[in-house]
Parts: sequence; C-alpha cells; structure tokens
Amino acid sequence: MRGTVRKRCQCPAVFDSRGRRKACSEKHGSWGYTVDLGPGPNPDGEHVARRQLTRFGFATKKDAEKALAEVIDAGSRGVGVAVNSITVGQFLLDWLAGKVADGVRPTTAATYTAHVHQYFIPRIGHVRLRDLSPHDVESALRSIQADRQMKPATLRRVHASLRSALGSAVKSRLIPTNPAANIDLPSVPRPRVRPWEPEELGRFLDHADHDPLGPAFQLLAATGLRRGEAAGLRWSDVDLERNRLHVRQQVVTLTARFSRPCAQCGADHGRIAFGRPKTASGEDRVVDLDPHTVGVLLAHRLRQDAARAPLGDAYNDHDLVFPRPDGVPLHPDRLSDRFQELAEEIGLRRIRLHDLRHGQASLMLAAGVDIVVVSKRLGHSSVAITSDTYTHLLPGVGSEAAAKAWSLVPRADDASQRVREQHVSNSPSDDDPEGDPDSIAAGQRLEDGAAYRNRTDDLRITRASQAGVTLARMYQNSPMRAPMGPLVSTHDRCWGTRRGRVTRIAARPALAKPRAAASWTQLPCRPPSGADCWARRPCQ
Repeated sequence: MRGTVRKRCQCPAVFDSRGRRKACSEKHGSWGYTVDLGPGPNPDGEHVARRQLTRFGFATKKDAEKALAEVIDAGSRGVGVAVNSITVGQFLLDWLAGKVADGVRPTTAATYTAHVHQYFIPRIGHVRLRDLSPHDVESALRSIQADRQMKPATLRRVHASLRSALGSAVKSRLIPTNPAANIDLPSVPRPRVRPWEPEELGRFLDHADHDPLGPAFQLLAATGLRRGEAAGLRWSDVDLERNRLHVRQQVVTLTARFSRPCAQCGADHGRIAFGRPKTASGEDRVVDLDPHTVGVLLAHRLRQDAARAPLGDAYNDHDLVFPRPDGVPLHPDRLSDRFQELAEEIGLRRIRLHDLRHGQASLMLAAGVDIVVVSKRLGHSSVAITSDTYTHLLPGVGSEAAAKAWSLVPRADDASQRVREQHVSNSPSDDDPEGDPDSIAAGQRLEDGAAYRNRTDDLRITRASQAGVTLARMYQNSPMRAPMGPLVSTHDRCWGTRRGRVTRIAARPALAKPRAAASWTQLPCRPPSGADCWARRPCQ
C-alpha cells in the first residue's frame, strides 16, 4: 500500500523541468492524499482490480502526510480503510440488527436498542467511526450521566453496551483499537443486602402457607430460583420421585417493540414471553429439592388439578407449575407484589423477593455446603460471583472458618499451658512430698522435650518457669543483677544444675550438657563468642 500527498487550489498548474506538477506556494486551497488500496470490493460490492482512496481538506502538507501515514499503517494491520466514511450511528444500527438476527435474548436486545437510540446516536452518532476517540466516549458518558441523573451502576451497563459494539468493530477490522476499552468510570460499591434471618423466613412461610402463591414462595426460598424461573417452571421439568427439577426456561418482561406472540399457543400474553435462563451456566441446570418442598409441590399439584377441572377446554394449558387461574403465564411482577403484601400483613422487615435467593445461598453456606455446589445450584456464571455476593449475609457464616484457621497457628501461651497442665498432673503425691527423683523413669520428658518438673529449690526459678516467664525477664527483676554482671543474649540457652538433676528454664532446648554446681548463681552456660557468662568466668 502506497500513496501521495498533493495540494488542490484554483491557481493554474505549474510544472518543473522534469514535467512534474509543482505545489502552489500561496496560503490557500487544501492539502490531501491519495492511497492505492489494491484489488478488492468497491463501495457497490463489485470486485475491481484497483481501488483508490482520496481525502482532501487538510490545512497543511504536514497534516495530510500524517493522515496518509495513519491510513497506510491501518492497512498494514489489516484494518479496512475503504469504509472509513462510516459513522458511529450507521455502524451501531448495523451491529444492533446483527445482534437481533443472531437470536440474542429479548431482554438483552431491548437493552441494546434503548442504549443505541436514546444515548449513543444523539451524542456520537455523527462522528466517523475511524475518528472516534476515548475522549469522545468519555464526554458522551458524562453527558448521559448528567442529563439522566444516572447512577454509577446503570452508567456502567450503558458503557458495556458501547464497548461490546466497538469490540465487534475491532474484530471486523473497521478500527484498530477499541476507544471504549479503557475508560475511567465511577466506582460502584457492592450493595450489602440483608435477607431475612431464618426465624423471619419461617414466620413468612407459615403465614403464606394458605395463600395461592404460597408454594411459589416456598420453592423460591428453598431453591434460590429467580422469580422468572419460578414463573416459567413446568411440571414436565419437575421430578418429584427423584426430588429434583430442571431449569430450562423463564418468563421475561419485554418492551412493546419486542413483544411477540406465544410460541406455544400463539396468543399475545402482553409484554411477557418465555425465554432462556439468564446465564448460559444456568440453562438446563439441576436443582435438588428437600422433602418438605416436595410435599408442598405435591399438595399444590392436587389443588391445581381440582381448580382447573371445571374450566375444561377454556383452560389455556402451558404445563406451568405457577400459572394464572386460566393457565396463562404469570407475570413476575405479580409474585413480587404479593410477596410484599404478605410480608406487610405480619409486620416483617421489608426486603425484595430476590433477597429470598440471597437467603438461600447464605443458609447453604452456613450449613457447610461447598461454595462450588452453591454456585452451580444458583446458576452463577462463576464461583467468584457467589463468593463476593453471599458469604457476608448471615452472621456467623465465617466464624467457624476463622476459628479453624487460627487453630493452625501455634502460640507460646498454648505450649506453656500444656507444660503447666502436664506439671500439675505429674506433681508429687502426699506420700512422696519430696518427689524422689529415683522414682522417675530414665529419660522421661514432657511433651515439648522438657525434663520432668523443675529441678531447683529456688522459688524464683520455679515460679518463673511455671508462669512461662523468660529467664531474661527474671534476671532483670533479680536483686543479684549488679554483682552477677550482664546477661547473655536472649537467643542463648542457659541451664542450671541442682542435686545432679537437670532443670530447663522457660522450656528451652539444651545446647550442651551442664555439669553439677553448688547453687544457681553459678549456672554454667555456653554464651556466644565474646559474651560474658553469669559467673563472670568461662565454662570449663
């Protein structure tokens, strides 16, 4: 790919000695470039042997050369330069039509349509796609947030739609990079939902037991289904013999533009329709049922059969577990409205119907269910969503985990407590007040390796050892500190002897076998090189 830069003005052509046209030196006209694109389809879709792209309107030669370099660079990376005149609005409409044709979920298509027509086309629709910059995207998002008084979470969803569309443009090599990829957006704190405690949930289910929608609330609380999944549940997807159900469809709310007749009966049910579950991981998932919920569903099936019998052929059968009285799909908002009415009747704290899903997740985690199982049961796209959303909801969910984790950390206080307990259990009896050492088996040691009980009659050493006080602290409080001289390093190990029996101070391991000494003031030790021992004399 190659191109040329030239100037266009009203002056007569001037040529040099070699017959080449000379550029006008006057400050009028405009600069432009012509680039050879090679063979390929032209704007009409026909394949031609040679294509050229010409652009004028640059003020200086330098600007035209810069634009030509960008076009050549884009062509070398495979970016289509013959369609650079497409605007953002034209591209977004084509992208939206492709998404709808590909069978995207109706709710997703409605969201994309609203974002494209209400937000993007009025603000950046006139900009050429190749000229769209991150600054243009940021300005458009700030304008949307200011005009609509939009919350940060909603703004992030709007931005996600534009980022997805421009990502498709990059894949199609219409633009080299995605200008919406790295945009600074306001942070969105994760909402700290607080579902009902088990006692509150029990009160509600007892009160809703005799309501026609009571079984639906029991199922939602026991399985964590979304309200649309419960409204779209069919009896053919429920296996009461094996205590499980399959989530294969849900009832979704549509806008008037995307409303369509029912695929099963051909009737128009308003702005609701059957659709796939929310996430791909949630499609056709298996949810196990507890025995109580199975009993509730069995009783509900018997009541439903008895109620539909008088209607005969007037009953519009969709095989739904929770339909309207005439068999038509139930609007999900009806579940939410009735849920609030029942909760207010008994004065319960106000929560959303969706919080029953949060409560079910927290109950399973509190019962010790593995978080991977909880994530699969709820139909989350990843375990990270389950971990970030639900583990904080019920008090005490992490208490056992914290206790188990900390129990793995050994502490000195725990070792001292074991030493003291062993010392008490091995204390001399009344029949042997002196504690004759001959009655001790040779080599008997405590759990941490210490010799059996304290081997000194000096109460300062005995009490210090029993209380877990280090030798250094005992020495600092001793009145003999001045005449005895400086203490050895706390990292050294000192031993004392008394009546031929070895005493270990503060349960420290031996560095050398001590010799007998007349009193504890002459404790032999092995200090590091250059250090003073207690008796101000070297060991022999």
